[in-house]
Amino acid sequence: MPNDSPTPAAESAFALRSALKQNQAQMAQDKLFEKFGQQLFVSGWSTELLQWLLDEICLQFGAQHGLISQQHGGALKILAQRGKSFPVGARIPMLGALGQWLKEPVRFEVHAQYVPSLWTLPTTVEANIHCYQLPIACQQRAVGLLALITGNPLSQNSLQILYSLCGMLGFALYGQAQASSVIDDSYMQKLTPREREVFALLPSGASNALLAAKLGISPGTVKIHIERILSKLDLNDRTQAAVKAVEAGFKSDGL
Repeated sequence: MPNDSPTPAAESAFALRSALKQNQAQMAQDKLFEKFGQQLFVSGWSTELLQWLLDEICLQFGAQHGLISQQHGGALKILAQRGKSFPVGARIPMLGALGQWLKEPVRFEVHAQYVPSLWTLPTTVEANIHCYQLPIACQQRAVGLLALITGNPLSQNSLQILYSLCGMLGFALYGQAQASSVIDDSYMQKLTPREREVFALLPSGASNALLAAKLGISPGTVKIHIERILSKLDLNDRTQAAVKAVEAGFKSDGL
């Protein structure tokens, strides 16, 4: 009876090919980090550079979908995208898990939870996808988020490369924001994550009962949150709070 098991020589050749393939991937990823750093040094931050970086990340790490976003007024503004994410310029409210992940001081960790608000994928998501969300921060201050969806899990080494890239992105985007004064969301830091959720929904004009149903809390608790929002932001009434929320990028169709 023939023996179909691989010979030692075949196993050795397979192991060698696998090692070479892993080595080539590692060199490519290291080169990506080096080239991105050089471009930042020579030319500085630009949306074109971010799109190039995201495209390279998706290609090298096998991500079908990806985005780079920047925190802006309590929302994440898409700066670069690939696959089934929202278009560049779209704003995603920092609600639920997003608000928790970017709560300051930001923790240096990767989050594997699937967040539907980041993507335009169908409601039913295949079970074999792998989600990675890495905070972009500078000195533990939230700057944005890098999010990827891959078909295969990423190695610890690949995640370390992404961590390093997020660190460079944090310094670049934070410096750009400070220089241009485009982003001024310091008042949002006065609000708790739950208060931010209520604040983001105020432009809808919904009643306390509807807001409560949306957030899974009682109308009385919603009322308390709104009173605290008005006090913390030095606003006179709910209408002023709704206007400020619109200025921050939250839309009237938040419900």
